[in-house]
Amino acid sequence: MNLVIGPLVMLIGIGAGITAIVLTIVLGSAGFLALFIPAVLALAGGAFVLRGARRSRLQIDADGFTWCGFLGAERSVRWEQLHQLLPPPPGSSRTVAIAELRDRSRIEVLALWESPTSPGSLLGAGDHSTAQNALLAAHREWLVGRR
Repeated sequence: MNLVIGPLVMLIGIGAGITAIVLTIVLGSAGFLALFIPAVLALAGGAFVLRGARRSRLQIDADGFTWCGFLGAERSVRWEQLHQLLPPPPGSSRTVAIAELRDRSRIEVLALWESPTSPGSLLGAGDHSTAQNALLAAHREWLVGRR
């Protein structure tokens, strides 16, 4: 969704900039150039949303999995470190799984790639079964490959 919203906000910024230029030329008043301020803000805001949307992800590969949110550090777990994947505790709407590492420490895999204000998050427990199943299948595949 944010992949659409970011460019639309940028498009509004471009429209505001064009409007500022046209009104300044047609009406001969430099006061309309003040519209460049919201135009630049819209361009910057749209670019920020687009960058965050492209950055937010859950990536599963042969070495492990990585998840990253709109902001903040990228987190990853290598298959060699992972002991098992546990289901999320009841009532946690943004937890996809709990990764229990070989040293018995636990890391919550949060659905950072989804907005906390999305309707799925606000209406209760989000359905993360697709991501859970993908993680479990990839871990099973890695385990089979080691034998």
